[in-house]
Amino acid sequence: MAYLIIDPCGEYPTHLMNFLGARNKGAVAVFSSQGRYLLWQNKWSKTLGKWVLDEYLAPQAPSLGALAGRIAHQWPDLEGVIPWDEESVLLGADLGERLGLGWNGRHVIERCRDKAVMKQWLRERGSVRINAARVVHDAAGALDFQRRLGRWPIVVKPTAGSGSENVFFVTSDEDLLARCQEVLRSGDGGVLLEEFIGGREFAVNGIVDDKSDLLVTDIWIYDRRSNRGVPNVYHQSIKVSSHQPVFGALGNYAAAVVETLELRRAPIHMEVKVDDRGPCLIEVGARLSGASLPMLASKLHGRSLFELAACHYLADLPLSRRDVDFDRYDRYSARVINGVQEYPIPRIRAVHGVREVEALPSFEGFGLVRPVGTPAPLSVDVDSRAYDVFLIHPDEAQMKQDAKAVWRLLRYE
Repeated sequence: MAYLIIDPCGEYPTHLMNFLGARNKGAVAVFSSQGRYLLWQNKWSKTLGKWVLDEYLAPQAPSLGALAGRIAHQWPDLEGVIPWDEESVLLGADLGERLGLGWNGRHVIERCRDKAVMKQWLRERGSVRINAARVVHDAAGALDFQRRLGRWPIVVKPTAGSGSENVFFVTSDEDLLARCQEVLRSGDGGVLLEEFIGGREFAVNGIVDDKSDLLVTDIWIYDRRSNRGVPNVYHQSIKVSSHQPVFGALGNYAAAVVETLELRRAPIHMEVKVDDRGPCLIEVGARLSGASLPMLASKLHGRSLFELAACHYLADLPLSRRDVDFDRYDRYSARVINGVQEYPIPRIRAVHGVREVEALPSFEGFGLVRPVGTPAPLSVDVDSRAYDVFLIHPDEAQMKQDAKAVWRLLRYE
């Protein structure tokens, strides 16, 4: 049997394809751009090529309809589609709909990809708390939004962005208008202004089944701080136990969001702020979380969340808490320590502290270490973090001590 996968380049598709390949399921790969196809040819085909039965480059087709027709002619019995990446999820939804693969329709994914459309959809249906927001097209509209809201800061972001790229927190008219221009130049959709919500920020991750029922698999507190004048830079993610009251509150909130958005058969990653009034949505995506969180969550459960996601991408299956192991998940404290690069390095000459970090009592593994010879950019968003280190230990005090040690020891030259 065969399935469709979009842009199979990276560690995440490696987990998905190795699992499915071991079960005699081959991949029909579609590449969204020439750049992604070159990345496949030069790197990922060497390890994943054994699972790929056929390849298509989407930009070479006259239209998506024509591409879907070619695929349907060659592969009439595809099991489903895996659009695992934020950048390719819309292409996967479009092809999946044209091929009748039973995944989320294009209109559902468009609703989630555009933050303004998503929040308006939820706001109109009144099922969950949503902050004030508006897409603006000129300076008058931006200033009017702030005046009506009556307070600072204002969040400025692109309607189609991800990974905290081009997200700004402004506190003056001058800064507001300047950041609106910067977001507009980014090319990630329109300019979205939002009411700032205080409190703590959480990542809520899970799997949605064919009936839009959500199984929350893991929740994390985001610790974001300023770096060289850039706010909201990732420093660490701290696991939330399923016994904590906030886990249940966030799970109920996330389930209502997913049901209202009509998502199905997909992993979800949701970012939610919690203040004195309770949860409030920041964004949601029909994809696995970034920053290596699924890898650490899989270690905590002792079961692969990539494998669970692969099963639900391809079939109408029920979900149960028995699909994961919360007894094991709750047994340990866990953190992902994100490296913060305080100045850019054009070419890394050495990586210091690796052995010392590996010797820490709670060390579980590296999610990311930039190799010698590559650049280390200034940390401003999730893609420019310096490194990811996984820590797991039953003693929270030991975990805090080791986290400080990682930041002290691990550095690039």
